[in-house]
Amino acid sequence: MNNVRLDRVLYNPFTPTPTLVLDFDIIAQTYDRFLDAFPGGQVFYAMKANANPLVNRLVVERGGGLEIASAAELERALDAGASGAAIICSNPIKNPTFLMWMQEAQVYAVVVDSSFEVEKVARYMPGARVYVRLAVDNTGAVLPLAGKFGVDAQQALELVDQARELGLRPIGLSFHVGSQCLSPANWHNAIRACGEVWRAAAERGHEFTFLDIGGGYPAGHYHTPSIPTIEEIGAVVMQALDEHIPYHRQFMLALEPGRGLVGESGRLLASVEGKAQRGGDTWLYLDAGVFNGLMETYEGFPPVVRLLAVDADDRPIRRYTLAGPSCDSCDVIARDIELPESHIGDRLVFLDAGAYVSEYGAAFNGFPVPGVMPLELTREPLMDTAPA
Repeated sequence: MNNVRLDRVLYNPFTPTPTLVLDFDIIAQTYDRFLDAFPGGQVFYAMKANANPLVNRLVVERGGGLEIASAAELERALDAGASGAAIICSNPIKNPTFLMWMQEAQVYAVVVDSSFEVEKVARYMPGARVYVRLAVDNTGAVLPLAGKFGVDAQQALELVDQARELGLRPIGLSFHVGSQCLSPANWHNAIRACGEVWRAAAERGHEFTFLDIGGGYPAGHYHTPSIPTIEEIGAVVMQALDEHIPYHRQFMLALEPGRGLVGESGRLLASVEGKAQRGGDTWLYLDAGVFNGLMETYEGFPPVVRLLAVDADDRPIRRYTLAGPSCDSCDVIARDIELPESHIGDRLVFLDAGAYVSEYGAAFNGFPVPGVMPLELTREPLMDTAPA
């Protein structure tokens, strides 16, 4: 899906590289899709995906909340105009200063997943609302997150009891199905597990009012049909809630889209700065690489990349290894990528780059993190045709 404004920027030879172009029309449309797919749900945008102030402000202005992980993100959330009541913290590890600042800001609730964290929150954020993160199956996620965080059902019950005893207010549960999750069944299974803990907690006298179904919503309509849509995941989630937590419309259903909200809005523009033949492989060296914007390719996310050239369709298809500009041998973006024949001076565009490019990027070896060029909201219709 292209639009005229976007193509004018990408095909403009004076647009510097590397540059991340963000289309805010796409972010706004995706935000509305989440609201439609999860009736009654409250979006808490996971700022770690892309903490650009304009993105944060768009979410806040549309009535959404922000999910934070650090004092720096708290400051950014407040700068975007979010009230404490519209902020949650789902980072299970929080330092004392951060906890005290969140209490001062009246952040709505924070997550816990260990007895040590419960004790810490009770000491530095007394009386806070807390929710417990369950460990759930991450099978089917491109980047599984299981192991580092989360507890089983019995531990969850023990933590909510401990939280109550220490004067905290346990309000519910959360989970994360894994980043870029391609299996909607993961959400169903996790909600079923939450329902079991929910009922057991009620028997212990706890009255939960909050369920955070986390992030993991995939982005990438340019990939394969195997990527589930927001609407498909929403249908699975709402059915699971009806089956396993029948009173769900009476409490807060929290969503934490990060990549799922901003991923498809971004185009990373890069230039070919070098070319080499090494054995049977042809290498293209770009001014954007693993360290300064494309770290997720190193973690196993396949890039979706196109040659930006008016004669691209007329060039023969070749196989390339794409690498970044640094001196580190790990700075390899992808191997065996098929592209029209490309040369030094050509430009490539990485699609679905709205998430984790700026946040992961570092100026290693002195190579810059891509600049950001926002395409702000407009009523200009999206077009399905390439530029003439």
